[in-house]
Amino acid sequence: MTTRKKAALISIILNVLLTGLKFIAFAFTGSLAILAEAWHSFSDITTSVLVFISIRERRASPAAPEESGDESKSIPLEYQISFLIGLLMFFVSALLIWKTVTGSAPVIENSLLSGIIFIIFAVASYIVYRFETSVGQKENSVGLIADGMHSRADMVNSLLIGFSLVIYRMGVNIDTPVALIIALLILSFSTETMVNAVMAYKRKEAEYVFRYKTTTIVLSFFEKRTWNRILKYSEENFTPKIISSALLVKVCKCFCAVVILILGSFYASECIYTIGPSQEGIIERFGKPINYKRALQPGIHFKFPWPVDKVIKINSKSIRTKSIGNITDEGSFALLWAKKHGTETAFISGDNNFFYPYLVVHYRIKDVFEYRYNHIDPEILLDSAASRVISNIFSKKAFYEIVTSYRKQFELDTVRLVQNKLDTLNSGLEIINVNMKDVHPPIFISSSFEEVIAAYQKKEELISKALGYKNESMPRARGTQVRLLKRAQSYVMDKTKKASGEALRFKMQLEGYKKSEAVMVKKIYLDFIKEALSKNQKIIVDPSSGFPEIWLDSKQLFKSSKIGLD
Repeated sequence: MTTRKKAALISIILNVLLTGLKFIAFAFTGSLAILAEAWHSFSDITTSVLVFISIRERRASPAAPEESGDESKSIPLEYQISFLIGLLMFFVSALLIWKTVTGSAPVIENSLLSGIIFIIFAVASYIVYRFETSVGQKENSVGLIADGMHSRADMVNSLLIGFSLVIYRMGVNIDTPVALIIALLILSFSTETMVNAVMAYKRKEAEYVFRYKTTTIVLSFFEKRTWNRILKYSEENFTPKIISSALLVKVCKCFCAVVILILGSFYASECIYTIGPSQEGIIERFGKPINYKRALQPGIHFKFPWPVDKVIKINSKSIRTKSIGNITDEGSFALLWAKKHGTETAFISGDNNFFYPYLVVHYRIKDVFEYRYNHIDPEILLDSAASRVISNIFSKKAFYEIVTSYRKQFELDTVRLVQNKLDTLNSGLEIINVNMKDVHPPIFISSSFEEVIAAYQKKEELISKALGYKNESMPRARGTQVRLLKRAQSYVMDKTKKASGEALRFKMQLEGYKKSEAVMVKKIYLDFIKEALSKNQKIIVDPSSGFPEIWLDSKQLFKSSKIGLD
């Protein structure tokens, strides 16, 4: 196998792999852009196959002489395949354009992950592009180089889709415009394929090459010589005798076969369908549901084609929003009472004040069968039930209470009461939460309401300050009370314990006195002598030294001496 054939075969395998992955990605996302890109990648497979066939045919007969006679009129296989593929892609592009123009913007699942995957696909297409062009330049193969250019276009489309899927996660949906752009590229490719197949057959080219681009083809229609050639060719060839020619019969048969093949393929594709990750499905057979109370879960499913079966897909797991009461303008950001920022449908409060509430209900579908078959429009039912509930609640509450302290409890009460009402009506809806975005009075009396609200706020401020002072003073007073009480209790306990101790000590001493009375008398006597003599000056004479012979003037001695001896 030559290098050219190996390169063409490798590119076929890579393109088949990428195309299959893109069709799988469409099944799990529902993106029209991915569907269009999958068909565009399918066109890359066809060009790679045509290049492979032309290289093989050229290799099999490198120096074949020019055919003559009837053989000169035979159309080479690659040109026939090329023309039929171009016709097929033309119908595909037309259907894609019709679907993008007439259909609504799809809901895309797993957009961020799919966007990253398509950026990886773009890298893979770039590798195929570099591989084919490098081999084509080395082997001097114009077909491989042209096929590589198609892979480069596929790379650009994959990058565009990856970008659109990433920004879809941010809330910007450009999936339909991107799908339309890719569908137009497929239309351009199909036109190029058919024109180049016809021109290659006329020129007897050995290798299949895309020589004529869409711009060249379109501009040629504005040239006078092009129309002259078409008229001349028609006069020379399209005479009554050609109607019965074998070539015309063969072309008609091929055209009918292609049309039948396309219609059959699309009709057969109706047998396979997918349910998205956030969807549940209902299948109807001749208008009657056959899976009642057993909703189809996400995945790939099979059914009979139209008009037998019909699949209804419902986004049951996604959270929906519904504005109740009044609707805020998208361009209004400052929620000021003196400024109109949405519709103004008046509600009345329990104290006979008119006001405009702006509420948003978040809900989802919990039973697709009740949602589909019990009511014509469940959203209108939700709006009516919620409006009745909030009107009833507002009529029992004062305006100031509604805009201040009751807001959180109002949301909880609304969820409970609206859900009970919807369950009674078997609506199939589940209320997630209710958000009161804004409440304001009529604009022409908003200044008066602001003054009243300011007075209420001042009142609440004074009450809060008084409560704060109370909460601060009462604990301090209680603490002082407890401290004084504990101090008095400790004083009483201290005196009581001391008195008890003194009494016990005296009692024990008394018992000791009774047991040794003589000792105690002597002790008392000595204590008395000690106490009596301790306050007077004394002269102590040692009896062992004898009686003094001369008594000194004791008075004079006491006056001159400051010393007393014990």
